[in-house]
Amino acid sequence: MFIGNDAAAPGFLTVAAPAGCIRPIGKTLLSECRGAAKPMRFRKCRDVIVAGNTPQFLYVNHDGWLSRYKILHNGGRQIVNFVLPGEIFGLPACAFPSSLYSVATITACSLSAVPIEIVTSAAERNTELSMALLLAAIGDAAILGERLIDTARRSAYGRVSHFLLELFIRLERSRQTDGLSFDMPLTQEVIGDALGLSPVHVNRTLRALRDDKLIALDGKRVTLRDFEALCRLSDFEQSYLGESTWRRREPVNTSLVNDASLAGATTG
Repeated sequence: MFIGNDAAAPGFLTVAAPAGCIRPIGKTLLSECRGAAKPMRFRKCRDVIVAGNTPQFLYVNHDGWLSRYKILHNGGRQIVNFVLPGEIFGLPACAFPSSLYSVATITACSLSAVPIEIVTSAAERNTELSMALLLAAIGDAAILGERLIDTARRSAYGRVSHFLLELFIRLERSRQTDGLSFDMPLTQEVIGDALGLSPVHVNRTLRALRDDKLIALDGKRVTLRDFEALCRLSDFEQSYLGESTWRRREPVNTSLVNDASLAGATTG
């Protein structure tokens, strides 16, 4: 059994990682570091990386959801970002002597772990990989910038709308969407810890979005009923995600946008 410091938490298992629909950077990394990647599987609610520990690996997430978070001295949790299927994580380990944040599984996850020293040497000889890693770091910074705008300027209505749109675009990259629908295995508490809202406020906001016919909810299934209206009311412009502009073909219902904006002003 292969166990590194980052993977020492109970619940660690070794399995053959599935092929999955990983992003190009993950494919480039695994191709360049062929033979060095260690397949791992974690059960849900397990730490993969623990803040303050010496990092050893860069990870490719084949499936499942994880959260990058920090626990404050008062016990409060701030979720900095989510790691979705097909994405990589652990990149700050290449630059810092200890992990800045913890990363925990939300669902069971199959991962490939590549030793940091292997990644570093591979990036030195492969400019495509080094550029991909740089762009991944820039992308993470851009997402953090939008999260700062969320907490500083957007209403609760705008925050949740923007968050759902971002998840949709990121999941669409790895073909994890079905039309305008996707599965979101997040509790209202987890969403609140990411957006700076209480679970009650998240519940009220999701209900308002549903009542305004902007989204539909069926258990963990989310459907974006009016993509353009959600974009307008939350100032969502997806260029920060590094993808070409995605637009719906249906015309925008302008009255719905105006009504939703008013609802956001009263909800936030």
